[in-house]
Amino acid sequence: MTNQAMTQFKSQVLLILYELPAEQCITYGELAKQSGFPGYARQVGQLMKSLPKETTLPWHRVVNAQRKISFAENTEAYIRQKNALEEEGWLIIGNKLVTCNELS
Repeated sequence: MTNQAMTQFKSQVLLILYELPAEQCITYGELAKQSGFPGYARQVGQLMKSLPKETTLPWHRVVNAQRKISFAENTEAYIRQKNALEEEGWLIIGNKLVTCNELS
């Protein structure tokens, strides 16, 4: 991917994430697809991972294709994402998001 394409990819992903309604979650793959880069789910994951901890973007509403939190259970990152989702009213059993309007 050229630098220009990478910049466009990042901009599109972050814009779609910014506009994601509070009652919705999205998968890495769907976020990549909506950004115009189908097949770039892993790159979306890397982008989410590189966001600063103090970001106001709803990074925590991005889950994997199995509707699960991708971080290993009980790690700091997993607990951070789980807590953020639960604060918004989501139900997580194990690492799986059980209630999510967009994904259910």
